[in-house]
Amino acid sequence: MLFFQDVGEINKTQVPFTIGIQTPTQCESMLSYGLNGAISMDATFGTNDMKFHLFTLMGFDDHGTSVLLAWIITSKQTVQDLIEWLKPLKDKMLSHMPHWKPSCFLVDDAPQELKAL
Repeated sequence: MLFFQDVGEINKTQVPFTIGIQTPTQCESMLSYGLNGAISMDATFGTNDMKFHLFTLMGFDDHGTSVLLAWIITSKQTVQDLIEWLKPLKDKMLSHMPHWKPSCFLVDDAPQELKAL
């Protein structure tokens, strides 16, 4: 598991259910293909009864084939909620490889607040 947050309240602020899943193989792939490579993120909504969002993070190997890097399932999709799990993901990569940095992070619709992350 990469990240878990149960639905509830922290400091009088409602927090969503969020779970991030990344296998050891996916972590290795993210370290390899994310270093100076592109990472893309795509989200789905409304494909399940609970209306949760499914985020898929993908990288690209040397042949341009997509490689699965992680999944995140969350009950909310605000910028702050995205940052809550993207930052630990970035920190995890940096703990394994201090100079890890993708060349770009591709999303279909990025709020300005995410560009600083």
